[in-house]
Amino acid sequence: MSKTDEKFLVDRLEMTETEGFIDLVADLKNLEESIGNLNNINSEQDLWVIKGQLRIINFIVNLENATHLALEELQDGNST
Repeated sequence: MSKTDEKFLVDRLEMTETEGFIDLVADLKNLEESIGNLNNINSEQDLWVIKGQLRIINFIVNLENATHLALEELQDGNST
């Protein structure tokens, strides 16, 4: 990865530290709990829609941790 990739990851981490992003993650966690309620699934179509929603929520909620890991891997790769 180039320095451009490292800058991208650092910028992403800075974004995840903003109050707006922290609020978004909190809202998504609440939404995740309500979506995950089995009573909301009335058909196979509902199941697939909910599965897609949960994947997107999971991606955003875990973005900070995934970015930290990617940055660590990048920096470890550059130090060898």
